Amino acid sequence: MRILMICALDVWSLDQGKGAPTLERTLRAYGEAGHTVDAVLPDIGANHFYEAAKPKPSPESRPEIANVRFHTFHMPSVRDLHERVPALPRLPAARSVWAAVERIDQKLRFAVAFPWLAAKRAEHLLGAEPGAFDVLYAYEAHAVLAARVLRRRGFRLPLVARFQGTVMYPALSDRLLYWRRYEEALALKTRAGLYIMTDDGTQGDEVLARLNPASKGRVRFWRNGLDLDRLHPATAEERAAARASLGIAPDGFVMLTASRLAAWKRVDRAVRALPRVRAWVPGATLLVVGDGEERARLEALARSLGVADAVRFAGAVPQRDVMRFMHASDVFLAVADLSNVGNPLLEAMACGMCIVAVDAGDTRELIADGATGRLIDSSQRSGVVKPMEERLADLLVTLAGDDAQRERLGAAASAYARLHFWTWEQRMGAEIAAVEELVRPPRGVGA
Repeated sequence: MRILMICALDVWSLDQGKGAPTLERTLRAYGEAGHTVDAVLPDIGANHFYEAAKPKPSPESRPEIANVRFHTFHMPSVRDLHERVPALPRLPAARSVWAAVERIDQKLRFAVAFPWLAAKRAEHLLGAEPGAFDVLYAYEAHAVLAARVLRRRGFRLPLVARFQGTVMYPALSDRLLYWRRYEEALALKTRAGLYIMTDDGTQGDEVLARLNPASKGRVRFWRNGLDLDRLHPATAEERAAARASLGIAPDGFVMLTASRLAAWKRVDRAVRALPRVRAWVPGATLLVVGDGEERARLEALARSLGVADAVRFAGAVPQRDVMRFMHASDVFLAVADLSNVGNPLLEAMACGMCIVAVDAGDTRELIADGATGRLIDSSQRSGVVKPMEERLADLLVTLAGDDAQRERLGAAASAYARLHFWTWEQRMGAEIAAVEELVRPPRGVGA
């Protein structure tokens, strides 16, 4: 099977080997299964975050993957002005304006320019080898929009529409938000032979059902896989070694978040809760693993709250090294607004961590309050009027003084993970079988 893939993202979400591994795992699995993938990507992906007053980032150094070829193209942007007027965004009066321009530029480039440029690059490959490709694989919303352009130009390959979850569920009941996210709505409405939607708690199956009734029967709603042969609860020796390597006191109370530092991840809640936690647990520390556009704001918030010395920003950590931070920590925090069931939470469960999560999206499908973790009500429907950060802090103080509860919840989380989660091999095996079925000729054709 020869696959033409279009994707607007870098292979790794936070530089090579760092951040979410989903795209890299996907490419590698198809290559190892003997299929050929020609991947059309921009030189700098949409998941790369920009920092005002800093030079334009360099293109990603993409990994060598068997049977995978990368075909990149340049995405013009206002960042190109750095090469002509490098001092412009550094002028104090220009910084805020420049940051706003960049946000608009990022939106327009990938919502409007990328579909046309990617389709043009893909069309060149299709024209160079007519009939060579078996399937078009559009990875995420902007790539699906590129597939729509190819379809209008007369190309009719079977289409796989692949989504890593969705931010559209809140927009289903908010007309203004819907139109702000219209490009994603349009992608989700696109007709495809197969839809692969990550079950990450963002209720993507319901979103597809509402926006695209024709998708019924064609949706595969799966969680991502895990390295279950590697991820495991820490032994006493491993915990001590992990803490020593990170310079953490053996008896300190340590909380961990691990995610891309985007606004909707709400890592600020963990930072805001820290002063109240430290009032009762003086040695408490917050580890923040990950990077993103919110990092500078979060660092400034920690300074303004007087807890900068208690928050450690580890930045983008190699994916295989994240477990060391989990082994060194007492509690894993998942405090996003939309959903908390991304791979970091799944990995934390597999590592036997005590989970504290905001009850958002489908989080409660994995975290049963008091059984496999603790949930913080995000709706205040219970009538509790304390701010979220105070309720989070109070729960963390309780857990800090209750080793037995943390151990019980962590053991239950690990048992749940072993019973219910897929390995990456299982997850990708199911996907490859579904795509092969899509491109297989109907029985009797060609016989």
